[in-house]
Amino acid sequence: MKSHIPADKASANLRSRLQLLHLSDPLLPIGGFTHSYGLETYVQKELVNSSPQVKKYLVAYLKHNYMYNDLLAMRLSWEYSREKNVPGIVELNNVLCASKAPRELRNASTKLGLRLVKILESQLGREPLFMEYLKAVGEGKCESNYSVVYGLAAFLLDIDKEDAMCAIAYAAASATVNNCAKLIPLSQMDGQKILFEVQDTLEEIVHGAKELKPEELGLCSIGFDIRSMQHERLYTRIYIS
Repeated sequence: MKSHIPADKASANLRSRLQLLHLSDPLLPIGGFTHSYGLETYVQKELVNSSPQVKKYLVAYLKHNYMYNDLLAMRLSWEYSREKNVPGIVELNNVLCASKAPRELRNASTKLGLRLVKILESQLGREPLFMEYLKAVGEGKCESNYSVVYGLAAFLLDIDKEDAMCAIAYAAASATVNNCAKLIPLSQMDGQKILFEVQDTLEEIVHGAKELKPEELGLCSIGFDIRSMQHERLYTRIYIS
């Protein structure tokens, strides 16, 4: 069966999808597996210790925290990149850092972002926009948050904005479930069932984040921040955050 898409366009679409899979690969060596983003506190306090509670936690986290923070930041980064607005990307990084009150969350976001930059340099190092961004970071104008770097890379790799939003949101959900499998523990089958069941929520937050205004960046449920702050002083812990 022949495609109606011109060969060059079809090839470009395939390449962008492959780039998205690479960018979202959970095995990308940036250290994401070392962070629970406060979830470990919930588990130790026995607030999350069963499959139904994992789902409840995950839905609340996605709808009341992730959508207004990293997902919105990724979308804005993609849009600012399209506009070649490096000052906007710099400001976005600074606002996102300021909105992450817990120290561990700030450190996690910027460390993962820096490592992602290092990986991307071999592929995007000669892109003028990427070079200008690296110059701003090198001059100390901003840190490199993971979601912001992800949005910049997605644009430069010709990845559709909505596809990138879906991928980063799913990756966040999947990472949370995998963390629960280690902490509770949650069975692998229960984890996969939860990921199927939250697909409506993922669709909801992607559509929701597309409608948010830049000034809504940083809105969150304070409970998530408090648990992340408490994580710093847990007696024993597996995760860095």
